[in-house]
Amino acid sequence: MDRVLKPLDLTSYQPVRREVYHILREAILTGKFQPGERMVERHLARQLGVSRTPVREAIRKLELEGLVEHVPRRGVVVARISKREAWEIYNIRAVLEGLAARLAAENITARQLERLEELVKAMEEARAGRDMELLQKLHSEYNLLIYRAAESPRLEQMITNLAEYIVGFTKVGYAVPGRMATATREHREILEALKARDADRAEKLARQHIENSREAYFAQLALEEEKETL
Repeated sequence: MDRVLKPLDLTSYQPVRREVYHILREAILTGKFQPGERMVERHLARQLGVSRTPVREAIRKLELEGLVEHVPRRGVVVARISKREAWEIYNIRAVLEGLAARLAAENITARQLERLEELVKAMEEARAGRDMELLQKLHSEYNLLIYRAAESPRLEQMITNLAEYIVGFTKVGYAVPGRMATATREHREILEALKARDADRAEKLARQHIENSREAYFAQLALEEEKETL
């Protein structure tokens, strides 16, 4: 296993086991560890500069979440999200994102709208320059701002947890010709609905955005699978 993790900051006030869990979870969800890759306790402990005990505890917790699994004769590996699971997550997220946009249209402040405008302009520039890493970062901030504007902490937590599972899917969907430009335009349209305080339209656009992302992901996935069979 290559070194993909930085040593843990042992001066942190957070318990070591919690820090290890969050680091490993993020590494899985962001694609540093690929589906099917082995999670070897001693290697992970060495990379993080900790004993094997907090790593073992973190792996057990990740297994309960379904992010890792035990495979005979291989040990613990990063679990694969099935097509059915991905479809379910997208569908649930579409409904929740729609609700967040509706609530945001009712509660968003002038300063939050200004920041959204800045983010959308930055996303448009990043798309033009095909800066995928920056676009992803701006996208995340844009979404988070809308969740916060909805003023529903429980809803924000629910959406964030779902979004984390498919964070890597966005890159796959963006590989579909024209999807990156369309997604950026959809962000602009949602912003305009929020500015107009049009809750119905904001909800509809936010749901459609996630549904379009879902379709793009599965279209690209099918294309890649077809190439593998040739």
